[in-house]
Amino acid sequence: MKMSEINQGTMPELIKPEEKPKKIWSAKEKWLLLPSLIVAILFDRLIIASVLNLSLSREYPAAFWLSYLAIFCIFYRERIKRDKVLIYVTICSALLGVWNFMFSSVYNYEYAIISALVLPGVLMAHATWAAGSYSLKNPAAIIPEWLAGWFIKPFSGMPAVFGSVSALLSEKNRPVAGRAVTGAALAAALLIVIVPLLMSADMVFNYYVANMFSGWDVWRLAFHSVFVLVAFMLFYSFLWNVGFGERPKTAAIATKSKDIDIIISSIALGSVMFVYVLFCLVQFTYLFARAGLPYGMTYAEYAREGFAQTLTICAINLLLFGVFIWKSKNEKILKWLLGALLALTVIMLLSGAVRLNLYIDTFGMTWLRLLSAWFIAYLGMVIALCVVRIFKKELPVVGLSAMLLLIWYIALGYLNPDGFIGWFNQMM
Repeated sequence: MKMSEINQGTMPELIKPEEKPKKIWSAKEKWLLLPSLIVAILFDRLIIASVLNLSLSREYPAAFWLSYLAIFCIFYRERIKRDKVLIYVTICSALLGVWNFMFSSVYNYEYAIISALVLPGVLMAHATWAAGSYSLKNPAAIIPEWLAGWFIKPFSGMPAVFGSVSALLSEKNRPVAGRAVTGAALAAALLIVIVPLLMSADMVFNYYVANMFSGWDVWRLAFHSVFVLVAFMLFYSFLWNVGFGERPKTAAIATKSKDIDIIISSIALGSVMFVYVLFCLVQFTYLFARAGLPYGMTYAEYAREGFAQTLTICAINLLLFGVFIWKSKNEKILKWLLGALLALTVIMLLSGAVRLNLYIDTFGMTWLRLLSAWFIAYLGMVIALCVVRIFKKELPVVGLSAMLLLIWYIALGYLNPDGFIGWFNQMM
């Protein structure tokens, strides 16, 4: 400040901070209020009300998730139509929801319990995929956003709830009927909260209100109304984040680690495969050729004791394949080593299949044995994808394996596990 300005008694012009541009809420953001309210009401009626009434039927949650999926697909139909992965996951989610709604009380109980947990997880992955640009070549990038969908996104979009409602209420030149409906809805929301508090504050007021609504369970109505209001805000926040929130900066997981050196790869894989070769020789001798077992051991016991461990090793081998083909240099010797690893994995998988077959022949088919056989078939298809991946670098083997697991799991449900188990045991 100049001394002349002070002496003259004038104040310098203050520098005003830059004002942020006011957020303009789009028509689609305001339209999202309606489906969010519908989803919240359905959640209260189909899930919360059934739990409070001790009606633990599995059809109600399935009906809610199917309704949610339909509303989500209608509102974000443009995004779904242009993404083949979203279309695939939408169809799979619908098939799983239909199974839970129609067959969960008829078919296998264990599968129904698992599916009741799988369906929300798949739908969250569906919404997360719709919210950002992801690639099948790196589907693991979706995991942080999937977790955020449960714990962050239902809350981080809360300002959008108030912003959209405020924009809707402050619109000019809206028809009188529309403004009246909005005002009535706002009044109802306020009364739902205020009236119960006033009833608790004054016994006489409580008496008159209770007589006015005699025959009504005012407290239950107030609870559900408040719950719907809270659920509406949470669902709007979540759905708003899907379509209008900050999109992930990258669809891939950034990594600064260097490629694994070919010498390190060769030594590590070679050592592991040496042990696998010895294991496979034992399988050819005692399991496939039936050369005889140690004294006192039956083939049923032999099959049961090693089956789970064999499948676990096969899964670890596929994980090793993924790590080495992703982080190792693309050299011919590595391709030969990975091809040999897959070949040994096939032998061990066949060993697991033979063990399972021996056990089923002795004790019959059960749910766990059917699930194990289903998993063996799935691992076989994943190995086939891995073989193709050796020769075709562009193949997104991890993403395709995840998509294959989803439809393979759904197919198991539509097989009618209990019916198949009963038929199989009768045929033995």
